Amino acid sequence: MSAKIKIKPIGFVSSHKQGTLVGLKKADIDRILGFKHNNDGDGGYKVKYTWDFSANGAECSIWDWKGGDKFGEWSFYGPREVFCTLFGDEHVAAGLYA
Repeated sequence: MSAKIKIKPIGFVSSHKQGTLVGLKKADIDRILGFKHNNDGDGGYKVKYTWDFSANGAECSIWDWKGGDKFGEWSFYGPREVFCTLFGDEHVAAGLYA
């Protein structure tokens, strides 16, 4: 976890997709955020894992969408800079909805 960003798990974040993380396993996200997923999504129908958190006060969320976890693809909501800092530019897909 980056010392520049303070991560705090929070309750449900009402979100929409703003970007995609690629090339990451669930264990990578657990390790980087410092906590395991804290929301079971919709029980596995479309979303199995969700991490809802604040990063320096900004609400953020990461979730798998329709099996994306099997391919290392995760949707995210929150400031792109947060995800680039935490996970590295190489794991943040280019484009708004990439």
